[in-house]
Amino acid sequence: MGLKEKRIIQAFQKELFPALETEINKAAGFAVPLEISWNTLMEDRFSHLYNDTFPKIYFLPLIEAFKAICVDDMGVELLQAGLKNVVIINENEEHNLDRAITFEEGVLKINHSPVVNADAVDRKTARIISLLEEKLEEFAEGTPEAATTQTESTQEKSEETNKVTIQELYNQSVVLSLEKQEIFGEMVEGLGWSCDMLEGKLTYGDDKVFDIQVLGTYSENEKSWLWSWANTQSGIPEKFLQTALTIKAIGEAYQIEDIITPKKEFSSDPGAYFATFASVLAEDSCFVPLVFKGLTVYVTVSSTEADSKARTVPALICSHFTNAAANYQFPHKYSLYFYLKGKGYEVELPGNNIVAKKGDDQILGIFDLKGRLMKISNSKLTVQA
Repeated sequence: MGLKEKRIIQAFQKELFPALETEINKAAGFAVPLEISWNTLMEDRFSHLYNDTFPKIYFLPLIEAFKAICVDDMGVELLQAGLKNVVIINENEEHNLDRAITFEEGVLKINHSPVVNADAVDRKTARIISLLEEKLEEFAEGTPEAATTQTESTQEKSEETNKVTIQELYNQSVVLSLEKQEIFGEMVEGLGWSCDMLEGKLTYGDDKVFDIQVLGTYSENEKSWLWSWANTQSGIPEKFLQTALTIKAIGEAYQIEDIITPKKEFSSDPGAYFATFASVLAEDSCFVPLVFKGLTVYVTVSSTEADSKARTVPALICSHFTNAAANYQFPHKYSLYFYLKGKGYEVELPGNNIVAKKGDDQILGIFDLKGRLMKISNSKLTVQA
């Protein structure tokens, strides 16, 4: 594999694959153990097609097949009990589906050329559904001891597969957080503030009073960040630490060191970075850095007024994302996927694009081979009687 192909595949892994993996796990109802031999997914002269062909050949058929199998709890339980592993590999440039897609002893194997017959998504989906319907129950029920062992193994692998990094939390949250910050900034522009940490209130001007949660503090003198749940000396009531405790629980679930370490040294203030995903994950209205002498306290704010101003018009959503992409660094396609999900859209990933639908509204995102935004537009869906 040449350097160019390595870079293209690496970009796909970082920018496009996480959203696909999320859809796979959502369709299955659990974290599906995936074993992907990325270094084999190559074919000379066609690397420029990977962002289009990889999803169609390897991932979209999985998503659609799992949706068909897991239409109820029984399907989810059967899939989890009977699916030991999903192996994705290209050993011999195979494209005959009977040979390319197999399911033996609980292992679903997709051994397919990375470019040939990419558009035959429906046929690949049908092949996977047929195999699972034929053999899942046999494998899950025919070997109860193996199934028990397998479930334990799957749980262990799920922890690895389902691991999320702190950067992924940020990338998933950044666009929605920027919207929240913009809305709140317009509400309090030009107003002075005062804060009562013990009462959990942040006041702007004479009459704009907001409930807050205390997230953490950055000391410029010590060059250190301290999470509020570890700040026992300040006597902050526990009811104002709920957002911080929520984020701590997420950090514990994914074993993210920066989140679960009570106090940690940073050469520059990480508070805005932490608060970006904390405010979104905790469903707060925004975050505010309160600057004191040598100390910055980060709080999140609850405001029904701010929440009511959230962007819902598709044109405004597109405009906001365009401005965010132009002014901030984040993986465009990956972050747009989660931004639209957060807005309640049903999001699909055809080829290298994003198609999101909500009621009669549709948003289309077009990206280059590296997942960078080329165009985003909105339209109304037309329904024929």
